[in-house]
Amino acid sequence: MKEKRKKERDRKVNKKGQLTIFIILGLLILMALILLFTRPDIKTFFVPKTTIEHIEDCAKIPIKDGIEILNKQGGVINPQNYYLYQGNKIEYVCYTKENFKTCVMQKPILKNTIEDELKIYSQPKIIGCINSIVESLEKSGYEVSMKTPNISIELVPDNVLINLDIDLKISKENTESYNNIRIGIKSKIYNFVMIASSIMTWETRFGDSETLNYMLLYPSIKVEKKKQGEGSKIYIITDRDTEEKFMFAVRSAVIPPGLIGVR
Repeated sequence: MKEKRKKERDRKVNKKGQLTIFIILGLLILMALILLFTRPDIKTFFVPKTTIEHIEDCAKIPIKDGIEILNKQGGVINPQNYYLYQGNKIEYVCYTKENFKTCVMQKPILKNTIEDELKIYSQPKIIGCINSIVESLEKSGYEVSMKTPNISIELVPDNVLINLDIDLKISKENTESYNNIRIGIKSKIYNFVMIASSIMTWETRFGDSETLNYMLLYPSIKVEKKKQGEGSKIYIITDRDTEEKFMFAVRSAVIPPGLIGVR
């Protein structure tokens, strides 16, 4: 009788132990699913990146780096006519070396200039990265055909759009084909360019601009004008939400120091 009771007690304990294990496993699975769908970094840990995602990264990294450089340097990668401000070479987008005269636009269509600069900077990096991916696929037994990618870049409101005309085919057991890959990167650089272009227009006509008008019109934007000792101005446009900045230099309608205040 005692042996029977002992066996019954052990059976109940085992059932409770199994139930506890199932509950713990269920909770662990639930936590894993929550992390998988709410944390992108965790998701990529569980799900390896596809070839297209790797190619997108090839474009995103140099484009983001290029945007950061252009934002700091007046929209050019290698400034030639610049003002040195806090260690940064900031390109003059509107300039005259003569006193009293209003400036001449150095980048009449600033949007196009930045798109061209971004392409020149990023294209060799993107193509080199994609070629490395192709080589890796071929070493893994895939048959790959691809033409040299044709890259186009366009600034649009709140985004930089990249189009890769790639004509890519990847074959092993199945065949994947991609003619065009389109990628969007969040950035305020288009919005900054539109304001900078307006400021340039005022500078060419009147030799100055009123920054407060832009902040009244666009409350999410801060526009600062930093006057320098020899007559140059550094404009800093900041998006208040993202803290992304665009800086450029202007020299226009400069009054020599000795004449300021003379009537």
